[in-house]
Amino acid sequence: MEESIAIVHRRIRSPFLCGLKPVAVVNSQCFFIGTSLGDNPVPHHFVALANELVGRGHRVLILAPHRRTDLEKHDGQPAIYTWPSERPTNLHDARFLKDLFEKHHPSCLIANFAAVNLMLTVGWIERIPRRVAWYHTVTEQLVRDAGGMSFKNALCNWRKRFVYGRATHLVANSLASAADLKRHYRIPDSKVRLFHNSLADPACKLRVTGETPKPGKLICVGRLFPSKGQDVLIRALALLGESNPLLHVEFIGQGPGRGALADLASELGVRDRCHFIGQLGHAEVLQRMANAIATIVPSRSEAFGMVNIESMAVGTPVIASKVGGIVEIVRDGLDGLLVPPDDPGLLAAAMHKILSAPELRHQMHCEARKRFLSHFEQQRAVQEQADWFELITKAS
Repeated sequence: MEESIAIVHRRIRSPFLCGLKPVAVVNSQCFFIGTSLGDNPVPHHFVALANELVGRGHRVLILAPHRRTDLEKHDGQPAIYTWPSERPTNLHDARFLKDLFEKHHPSCLIANFAAVNLMLTVGWIERIPRRVAWYHTVTEQLVRDAGGMSFKNALCNWRKRFVYGRATHLVANSLASAADLKRHYRIPDSKVRLFHNSLADPACKLRVTGETPKPGKLICVGRLFPSKGQDVLIRALALLGESNPLLHVEFIGQGPGRGALADLASELGVRDRCHFIGQLGHAEVLQRMANAIATIVPSRSEAFGMVNIESMAVGTPVIASKVGGIVEIVRDGLDGLLVPPDDPGLLAAAMHKILSAPELRHQMHCEARKRFLSHFEQQRAVQEQADWFELITKAS
């Protein structure tokens, strides 16, 4: 945890912000960004967006959950505040936000995850001109991981429909999540903007390209939940049998499904080939990806799948389910292979194809890097997004 704090803190206090005076702009605005400050790509993206906006002469205030008072910096740019509660869900947090509105007069709110409900609702009541929610998931995935649709799920969906109705804009991270917004929450096309997720090029800081993969090593990164489909991968691994004695999979991530997955691996006789690593720092995840022959993404549903662009960023081919936003990222046969979800046989065949074809892997390595740099590299992405935020706030 201390390592992740240091990583985010260094990013916030980067040379890009230190010692530079903001560039004067005609229409300087104040932005509030609700995001966590954890060691993973999503908060890293919003810190980068904050830095880009500050560099253009705007004021930015980041609101972080989990009582990260160690990172608070009220007089900096971007300024950093933490919610009074672990998660911003009660009246105390609402009063805190209202006080910040009165002090800083924001023209735009950018809300993520737990901050969405409160920021959009209070922002609507206080008539903040632009209220933007980022949509990171799809309803099918939430329902699957919850074990099915329940009264609680239905109530949550109704609440989200009300909250999203208070937004002036909603940003979807894929065409799949945009379609989900329209289908489940009745959001009109005019309110929805598509921005794919982004990632800072890891080659700038880590030795993650040009690495020699470890023989037989595959990697699977994700929460251990039903929607992620790790059980399908274990079944595919069993189907490959002894075709590759060195074949093994590193499962990185945590969740309630770990015990059941380990039991399944034992039942199918591949427990010694399944290594459950748990949660790791982001830099370590990227390094392990770079040393793998392929990254396996066996999801049953997925809004985007950040792991896909992480793998492409380090030049590791992806074998993924043909679902949701994944098909917008991975080009079948170019930088990876796409297979139907919930089909261990076809997944095993794709794994065998990659494992047995070094020339194909090299070709996919090159294509994956090119695809990442042209479509998902963070510096380009946040510049495009900052352009859009300047456009919509200028119109307010």
